[in-house]
Amino acid sequence: MYIKVWVTIMKNNQLSYIEEPKLKFAFEQATEDSRDGLTLFGPYEHSKGMIRVGVVGTEEHIELYSRFVTQMNKPIYTKSFGRPFYPGFKSVFGIEWPEEPTKKLILKQEDIDEKLAIMNLRERTYQLVTLYLDAIIKCIQDEESAIDIWYVLVPNSVLSLCRPKSYSGKASFDKKRIEVFSMGQISLFPEEDEKLEEYVQMYESDSDFHDQLKARALYNKVSSPIQVMLESTLKFEGKRPGEEFNDDMKSHLAWTHSSSLYYKLGNLPWKLDAVRDGVCYVGLVFKRLQETSRQKGYACSAAQMFLDSGDGVVFRGNVGPWMSKNEKTFHLDRESARLLLSMAIDSYKDKHGVFPKELFIHGRTAFSDDEWNGFSDAIQQSPDTNLVGITIKENDGFKILKNVEDPKAQYGVLRGLSLVVDEKSGYLWTKGFIPKTETANHMEVAVPLYVEINRGTSSIETVMKDILALTKLNYNACIYGDGIPVTLRFSDKIGDILTAIPDINWAAKPFKFYI
Repeated sequence: MYIKVWVTIMKNNQLSYIEEPKLKFAFEQATEDSRDGLTLFGPYEHSKGMIRVGVVGTEEHIELYSRFVTQMNKPIYTKSFGRPFYPGFKSVFGIEWPEEPTKKLILKQEDIDEKLAIMNLRERTYQLVTLYLDAIIKCIQDEESAIDIWYVLVPNSVLSLCRPKSYSGKASFDKKRIEVFSMGQISLFPEEDEKLEEYVQMYESDSDFHDQLKARALYNKVSSPIQVMLESTLKFEGKRPGEEFNDDMKSHLAWTHSSSLYYKLGNLPWKLDAVRDGVCYVGLVFKRLQETSRQKGYACSAAQMFLDSGDGVVFRGNVGPWMSKNEKTFHLDRESARLLLSMAIDSYKDKHGVFPKELFIHGRTAFSDDEWNGFSDAIQQSPDTNLVGITIKENDGFKILKNVEDPKAQYGVLRGLSLVVDEKSGYLWTKGFIPKTETANHMEVAVPLYVEINRGTSSIETVMKDILALTKLNYNACIYGDGIPVTLRFSDKIGDILTAIPDINWAAKPFKFYI
């Protein structure tokens, strides 16, 4: 492949540049930078009123939350051209974010400390999630007041104690009894079975606090998104002790958090400008089930569908033996592929009244014959839809370095450079120097994405333009442009949440519940 690429470079003697995609904001105005557009014109979808926030945490953390909101409502001035100043939440989005939350659910610090002191990691995480989630569920059951978003406020110690690689003492679970219970063999004591059932849930649930909380909230039909906030974030500090943010970093945090909040409230901060009508993008998600699961070697499948508006929906597919023998790639069987894509197509039809004109499926590996036949079966109800399968590989290892004698070589290659290898494949630099911000969106030598039209028919130039545009739809980070298209950016995190609790399935949910 590299010899073929080098021959292509020698023949062409130049790289092509894809013009930076623009974003659309209020009044149909467009800019390259999301922060410029929000500052000058406001969000694409306008909203009024006041945010109804529910907070869960200790009294100290709730006080920190109020101070955080106070800061978010004020301007933050910067010195770096690459970090634009932040005008304040209401100034940008036009809605009230009150310092005093609508609902306070106060937890005792000693109760949190008690859960964090549990030796076994899985039990520790499960019990801490239960402490926070039970408070939310009880409030929903007892109160009639509506909440737009829940803020779960946690100490920094959760970051070190409730994640997969955190310290874990000897498991307190009797694995043999759990296996017997899981096979449906019950004892003579119902109360013992009930306790074992909880043990099974603890043992097979993910040990990441964030992922398990979001998964269990979805399962318990908590209808408002959840935002987990570390104590250090509330203080505008880094995760390391004593790491204070300067104004540039405070502005970056404010932009990122405010755009994410606005999106989780159900509003689009921006959308792509000049996008082709009737185009739909689907990113495949695979997540291997944890080794403690009763279905060893199995993986969960899912699809992220993004519309031309920029909004997204996540569909959970079947669990099955999708992993290849080398344990590096995943492939669906024909029927599971059909079912997964059918959910996305039907959802598009329900929203638009028609089927998509073009449907691009993004994956990290080439699609198998069986898999593609299943996808093709799904679009038989829409014979006019052009189905295209795209393989996108990160960190391919191919790099281009600028001439060291060039005085501007310190800036590296431009974001948006592309190299067409042939009519089906090429390289795209989504990371690189950005003239607008006079900086780069990476810290190392930029590595391109390898893009290949694996199935179907389309123009490789069009495909790469679309991928570059999709790097600007990460509403969880208000930045100039990401390095990965949104169709694949959150696939790992979505997979983590979908498999965070055992044997659970739920209906398609908006993308905002997973970020």
